[in-house]
Amino acid sequence: MNPIWVDDEGVLVGHGPNIRLDPGVGSDRFEHALSALRDSGRPLAFASFTFDEAETGSVMVIPHSTTIETGLSIPGPPSGVTMVDDGIAQWRSGFRIAMNAIETENLAKVVLARQVVVAVPEDLDSTGIVARLTMGNADCYLFCVEGLIGASPELLVSLKQGRVRTLALAGTATDPDELESVKISEEHRHAAHSVSSVLSQYLADIDMTEQVIVRHGAMSHVGTRIEGPAIAGTTVSEILAGLHPTAAVAGTPTKAATDLIREMEPQSRGRYAGPVGWMNANGEGVFAIALRCGQVEGNRMTLFAGGGLVEGSEETAELAETELKLAPMLTALGQPSS
Repeated sequence: MNPIWVDDEGVLVGHGPNIRLDPGVGSDRFEHALSALRDSGRPLAFASFTFDEAETGSVMVIPHSTTIETGLSIPGPPSGVTMVDDGIAQWRSGFRIAMNAIETENLAKVVLARQVVVAVPEDLDSTGIVARLTMGNADCYLFCVEGLIGASPELLVSLKQGRVRTLALAGTATDPDELESVKISEEHRHAAHSVSSVLSQYLADIDMTEQVIVRHGAMSHVGTRIEGPAIAGTTVSEILAGLHPTAAVAGTPTKAATDLIREMEPQSRGRYAGPVGWMNANGEGVFAIALRCGQVEGNRMTLFAGGGLVEGSEETAELAETELKLAPMLTALGQPSS
């Protein structure tokens, strides 16, 4: 399976023979990844890291060569995909745990993820799924790295030619007017602050901060774009170590939220909500947060969708948000979304 990365600059495809490795655990795994790439003598690697730094399972794919394509051939949807577990019961249990913690503990926000399991044909064409994702998600970051396939709206960090860019997203609604609610404003405030406070350590100057409304399909999000020149010698691996996990995928305070996620989500997130993208041997790269995605495991695929919970979050509305976020992958698999 060739690794693939798609953004507004084209389709980056890796070609074998590939070197595959796990860069390990802990916050220094990003630096280990860059070191491994440099030691390989090859110019570029695709990488996908676990959400939880304590978990193994991060992966680097260092291809023999890469090409930049203008597009992908779009096949018809796969056949024979069936629902195994809609994940709703486990999500509801997690919601109760989360809201109780928000009410009784020093926790401002926590992100709860829902996992949906579908059975897929053994001959699932990963490249075809990525190609089908391009039809309705052209303005997202599309990826396929070792069975993790998705279309993320959220740029975690781009470091190219000495310039850093990021887009902190938090707050989702079908009607853009709903993004002005107190709940969404509070959710986004935590996410934007968690990113800007870290980036200030790596930027010589923050020369652009802009709040925008970002629309992807049926969903609108509140986003904050942050850009500026990097301090000389800064690498994308350093920035990843500082940024991940943001409040957009964990919560606030980070450690308390991450500990609670382990309690309310008994099934590991794996590489969902972790950084996914590419880096080169010069220390540059582009990484999104692995959202709107699914992990192929044998003849099954686990799809993921999450949302930030704060004081006042309502169960029905939050569950409906996960349905919206599952829609891109379900559509790519030829399945109707709710």
